[in-house]
Amino acid sequence: MIETERLTIRPPTADETKQLFELWIEPANERIDFAPERPSDEQVRRWLESAWGVWERETGELVGDCSLSFDQGFQEWELSYGFRRDRWGLGYATEAGEACVRYGFEVLGVEKVVADVDPANTSSAHLLEKLGFRRTGEVGGKLFYERTR
Repeated sequence: MIETERLTIRPPTADETKQLFELWIEPANERIDFAPERPSDEQVRRWLESAWGVWERETGELVGDCSLSFDQGFQEWELSYGFRRDRWGLGYATEAGEACVRYGFEVLGVEKVVADVDPANTSSAHLLEKLGFRRTGEVGGKLFYERTR
């Protein structure tokens, strides 16, 4: 579990995974819009197996996800995140992203963390740069970023 000033980040319980699933498949949250075809519910559930939920400490509400997991495709540790639209603009993605990257470096001992983002998602690209990631190229039509220890 990771705690920040305003957030708790941890793996969800079985019941909370159901909530996280609903958050991921909600079109307004754009968590699965990256794929050419909508992933199956089973594929989304597999992705959620390694997801960490993010809860507001003050309210206890699930507000999104922010995870650091080993990506088999990249063969690197990857940061991924997504938040409810009603929580955008509050700095939660920055707070959670920095906490997860720091956890990777300080607790897991990783040397590098990567992330990819849709080129149209300028807010997410800006967030990665704010977190100290640098753009290193493109992979599969997405912008590719990395941050080293």
